[in-house]
Amino acid sequence: MRLYDSISGIICLQKDPSIFVASTASQLLVNILSFSLKHSELAALETSSKIQLTDKIGTLTGLDSTVGSKCVRPITEHIEDFLRSNVPSNIQQALKLLSKVFCDPVCITSLWPKMEGNVRLLLNGDLARIGQPLAELFLNISRTVPCEVLQPKTWEFLGLLLRSLNQAEALALASGILKLQNCPQPLRLQAMTTVCQPLNYIYSTTSVEPKKATVLLDDSSNQEVDIEHHFCKKSSCISLTCQTLSYLCELLQMPSQVIDFPYQALTNSVITILHLCIGTAVPITSAGVKISRHLIGCIKVQRAGIDVIGAIAQWPEGIKEVDNALNLLLDYVRNPDTDCTVWKKTLQASLQWMSRCINAADSHVLETKLQEFLNGDFISIMKKRLFDVHWEIRDSTVEFLGELCFQFKDIQNFSLLIGTSGLHHLVLQLLSDPESYVRASGIIALGKMDYLTPSWQTSSNEKFPAMKENILSHLLDILNQDTEGFPRRAVVKVFVDWVKNNYKLSSYDLVDLVPVVLKVGIYDLDWEVKIYSLELAEAFIDWSTFNLSISPYAIALPNNGSSTHVRCFLQNLCDTGIFVLLIHSLWDCDRPVAQKACKILLKLKTIASHDDSLKIVKNLNGYKPNNESFDSWLSHNHLSLKNVTDAVEVLTALDLEYQHQHLTCSSDYIESSLRSLLQDILAAAENSEENDADCY
Repeated sequence: MRLYDSISGIICLQKDPSIFVASTASQLLVNILSFSLKHSELAALETSSKIQLTDKIGTLTGLDSTVGSKCVRPITEHIEDFLRSNVPSNIQQALKLLSKVFCDPVCITSLWPKMEGNVRLLLNGDLARIGQPLAELFLNISRTVPCEVLQPKTWEFLGLLLRSLNQAEALALASGILKLQNCPQPLRLQAMTTVCQPLNYIYSTTSVEPKKATVLLDDSSNQEVDIEHHFCKKSSCISLTCQTLSYLCELLQMPSQVIDFPYQALTNSVITILHLCIGTAVPITSAGVKISRHLIGCIKVQRAGIDVIGAIAQWPEGIKEVDNALNLLLDYVRNPDTDCTVWKKTLQASLQWMSRCINAADSHVLETKLQEFLNGDFISIMKKRLFDVHWEIRDSTVEFLGELCFQFKDIQNFSLLIGTSGLHHLVLQLLSDPESYVRASGIIALGKMDYLTPSWQTSSNEKFPAMKENILSHLLDILNQDTEGFPRRAVVKVFVDWVKNNYKLSSYDLVDLVPVVLKVGIYDLDWEVKIYSLELAEAFIDWSTFNLSISPYAIALPNNGSSTHVRCFLQNLCDTGIFVLLIHSLWDCDRPVAQKACKILLKLKTIASHDDSLKIVKNLNGYKPNNESFDSWLSHNHLSLKNVTDAVEVLTALDLEYQHQHLTCSSDYIESSLRSLLQDILAAAENSEENDADCY
């Protein structure tokens, strides 16, 4: 049977009671139509540079006679019949099919002139059930066709549709329009107004501010009645408010905007909504009272609103609203009934605004506001929240304090404020929290707070002294004794961070500390602890080679006098047992651990290869030891991993390049598939070539 003889059957299957069959039939029609159009004679009309829509309309209107495709004709006739059917479900199906086809510019060029009249008629009818697919159709056309050749009437259709849809559907369309490039300014302004209209309504019913302080209103819009209807019921009120805030947050996070947001009005509106949610706003109308009853205590709206407040901080114009934003955030920090997730978002938004204050051009002025914000009960509230009954609150609070301290570590006044507040003592107490997540966050925060100032000794609390040695002792005790993996991982992460960021630990401290951490971490039962331990080993090696000027780039130069440094460095790895630990990890049962160890050993092998004094002097007969035979192999060849020359012999004998290739043969810890399983089988076989046929 030829393909075009099956078209009518495929069309009928779109009405199949099985949703899977119907969906597959629809997609098959899309594929057939798209393929036929792109490979028909019309495709030859496409120029090498771009689609010239306006020059081709006359040619394309004669689609049936020009294309001559037996597949295209029945499908297009089916779409036209459905568009004229006055049956909402049929129209929906036709519009969705067109939307999928119109993801290709050639298909738009071929079909749109023929379909345009029928689609335009739909705009004059009832859009109750077809508004969303219509919006998606026009957005697809606008996104696919180059803007410079898009017909002006397409923008007119979008504007008309934007005014005709109900508010919920118009929001989605407006958000899509604002993301289009080169969209006409009037349409962009209309879309912006549509997004902001629900905020206008809430603000106007709860604020005594003059109308000019609200977001711009479009007097030609017919959606105010629809908005009032939505806000009459609690469920639709919350849904529309969350939808609006979500779209606004998404737009604020875009890299660029053609139309500037009315930041003052936007901030005031969102702040009003957030005050309604906690009962601190006083509505001035009966409608406002009804809205406040719907929104009070609504966690969904609070989450969405706080996200918008945080996003405003990222814009240059938004910094003007710093006072209003910080006051609102402080109100939420003070609120004892704040939900756990809302609390976390509040802290994140606070951090965004604090960072914005410090990095602003007039930071000396904003820094004063930041100090006022921190002193306005903020620190005292943080102290209480560190011991909240909800572990999520404790976790978010200590995590926030760590980020705050790290970001502002170079600001003297802030360091003094935190250093004298006693917060670091409270964080130390959290290292004994019953919840492992909190202990882990406390460890990470402690590592970041320790960047602030070297004067931890100023503490007067004898029970939790903040001397550097005691902090290290706390961390090592957790690594040795904590029964949960999260805190142990956090300890090693802190050490990795300190080494990578050239923390104030002296060289003597690092040389003594790193081997101690590795001897515990490498033998941990948690594979992530082992991975982080190897990252610590790698960071220590990089730090050492940099300080000794023996990086792989430096030692590659002839006559650079680094051979002595190389030998001393490698001997130190042998003396401290780091080399033994790396060899042990090479055969770890967790493949990511073995891969990491192999990578580090390859790096050491490269470094050692540039020292002429480290020559291979023993004939090992090409034998490659494995995990089971390694110790006996060392003894048989009289090799010691405490001797740098023997260590280099081992690096060569292990054939690390082969090991690395062997370890990368399988990746089931990343990808779980039949192919990956077969790779595991082959990798485990002694002679994989003999088993290839069986696995195939």
